[in-house]
Amino acid sequence: MNQLEPLPLSVIVLTLNEERHLPGCLESVRGLGRQLLVVDSGSTDRTVEIAQAAGAEVVTHRFVDFPSQRNAALELAREPWVLFVDADERVSPQLAAEIRAALARVDERVAGFWIPTQNWMWGKWIRGGGWWPDEHLRLLRVGRARYRTDIAVHEVVELDGEAQHLAAPLVHLNYDSRREFVRKQLHYARLAARSLVLQGKRPRRRTFLGQPLREFWRRFVTLRGYRDGLDGLFLATMMAFATLVTWILVARHWRRFAVRRSHRVPELTEPATLDVSVVIVSYRSREHLPACLDSVRQSLAASQLSGEVIVVDNASPDGSAQFVATHYPWVRLVANPTNRGFAAAANQGMRLARGRVVVLLNPDTRLVGDALVRLVRFLDEHPTAGAVGPRLRYPDGRTQPSRRRFPTVLTGFLESTLVQDYWRDNWILRRYYVADRSDDDVQEVDWLVGACLAIRRQALATVGLLDERFFLYSEEVEWFWRLRRAGWRVYYLPEAEVVHVEGGSSEPESAFRQVAFDTAKVQLFRSMYGPLAAEALRLFLLLTYLLRFAREAAKWLVGHKRALRWRRMVRDWRAFRSLLRPRVVRRWAERG
Repeated sequence: MNQLEPLPLSVIVLTLNEERHLPGCLESVRGLGRQLLVVDSGSTDRTVEIAQAAGAEVVTHRFVDFPSQRNAALELAREPWVLFVDADERVSPQLAAEIRAALARVDERVAGFWIPTQNWMWGKWIRGGGWWPDEHLRLLRVGRARYRTDIAVHEVVELDGEAQHLAAPLVHLNYDSRREFVRKQLHYARLAARSLVLQGKRPRRRTFLGQPLREFWRRFVTLRGYRDGLDGLFLATMMAFATLVTWILVARHWRRFAVRRSHRVPELTEPATLDVSVVIVSYRSREHLPACLDSVRQSLAASQLSGEVIVVDNASPDGSAQFVATHYPWVRLVANPTNRGFAAAANQGMRLARGRVVVLLNPDTRLVGDALVRLVRFLDEHPTAGAVGPRLRYPDGRTQPSRRRFPTVLTGFLESTLVQDYWRDNWILRRYYVADRSDDDVQEVDWLVGACLAIRRQALATVGLLDERFFLYSEEVEWFWRLRRAGWRVYYLPEAEVVHVEGGSSEPESAFRQVAFDTAKVQLFRSMYGPLAAEALRLFLLLTYLLRFAREAAKWLVGHKRALRWRRMVRDWRAFRSLLRPRVVRRWAERG
């Protein structure tokens, strides 16, 4: 191969920590094409070093999903043809020769070639069960091939032209062990369940028996898995089991959906006639609203998006509603006679929204530049994304942490509690705050702080609006919990930036804020982990109030900042007396 002239071909390998497989892959394609390109997703091992040593051009590209990564790689190709090879695959000499012959005589009508894959599992070539020939479109004409971004697993190529078939195989060193195979199929089962949910598929009783049996029969009999003996029997059985797991997960989702409907989580009512609807919930926000609304108006004016702005005011005593009505007549204003809480007010705005994308925006925020356009464009380009949030910045320019993993039971006993006051730097909270990942990278997350969130309308239609049992705080966590379990993905987009004056509408020392936050946390844990975990957390938090009260009282007795200590003693005592009951939060809010 080395003595032959390289083809007008870009050989592209996608990598992430592939130091074990990459040397053999690159050796198998040496001299085949004029461009050897490795598109890396941020490897932390020797992958990049190995690629550069082999003479490959290395480009680091932030990973969102496989179709997007492959489409980005297609844009980097300098040759008229592209051959995609995974790091654990090898181009056989026979395949290299056939590619040369095919490109030498290719017709202009041809836009791609199917290549069979020879799958090796735990050292054995698997010939039956659909594993051979396992054909994929890997040789593509640049400019006439594109990966569908709505299919995140087992990518699908759309061709502008015909496709032909090659006979020589691409060798795939697939699984080293049966345990690895089982783990991967269960992962695929979760992804398949999400896809079925998004399609509205519901299982019947016979599904749980019929679908696994059908898959076993197809793999073992129709596709002749029996040719591989006990290995074929194992593979067919595990594929049938993965099918069963898929439908169990789908059924579990619809059961949760029924529970949600019984709790009367509201849904959208207005049709989509605009590109974007910006919904702002206001309470005591007159100081911040002008900068917020002006930034939204400027962002919409600078874009080609059709949009609207809806402000829902929760009976602000500072005249916020009257201010908006007087100075911003182009805003759709909803003035509530009482404070209904954030979730209920946000739902009022979202029910009125006519945008295909709904942006929930805090009044103490300010959009920077084209942040709004970037958020909407990201959702347009990534159909599996249900929501995306920007980088939040403090007014002084520092990045404000906004990415989160879902809280574990242990997280609830640490985050924003007395324990965190004395044990701030611990691995549990670092994981919760996603401190192990750079805030400069586009990334998939569990949930995002709700100061600015762009939500796809289809996602809202799938999971419903916010749960109005949450008065203030944690409502977005519960909503993201539903969103992720329904199969939608959530992303953080640092290129879109929003300035956020954290806590601009509440007083940090108030008993109301403390009680509202912790009450919502208990409600969240009841939804996520059940009543036992929720009650244990509630009792723990009440105990911390007494301990904090004792700490502040001791400092008051020795004369240390007595005014401050007294305010905190009152706060902690009132918080303890609330018993963290939702009705207490609502009663306090009604009193203003």
